[in-house]
Amino acid sequence: MTRNLIIGLAGAGAALAVLTSVSLAGEDGRGVAAGQCVSRPLDQTKVIDDKTLYMDDRSGRAVLLHMSGACLFDQHEPVGLEFYGGSTRICDPLDVDVTGSVTTMPTRCIIASVESLTPEQAQAYRKAR
Repeated sequence: MTRNLIIGLAGAGAALAVLTSVSLAGEDGRGVAAGQCVSRPLDQTKVIDDKTLYMDDRSGRAVLLHMSGACLFDQHEPVGLEFYGGSTRICDPLDVDVTGSVTTMPTRCIIASVESLTPEQAQAYRKAR
């Protein structure tokens, strides 16, 4: 009886570990795992196009934020970021609000997904003009 209880608890623990790893990566596949999130202070944000924003942090992690539609980004203006609930990380589309142009009427951008980048991919985006 005790042996069956221990095996049952071990199986439940393994199932919980699998469920936890799935939830950390975003249940809907729109976010990234906890170890791939970028955190404040951010090192760089860069407008790739009107639907894509590159950002990296001081620890070397980098992500692309893919917008659900065109956003009024201006290559020569800062991008507004508003973090939720005192959070310092961006792992999921709901972690932060992104605003296009901050000098004219700010326009909220809807983030569709967060994509983690390898160090090589991040380096290529940093070097691109």
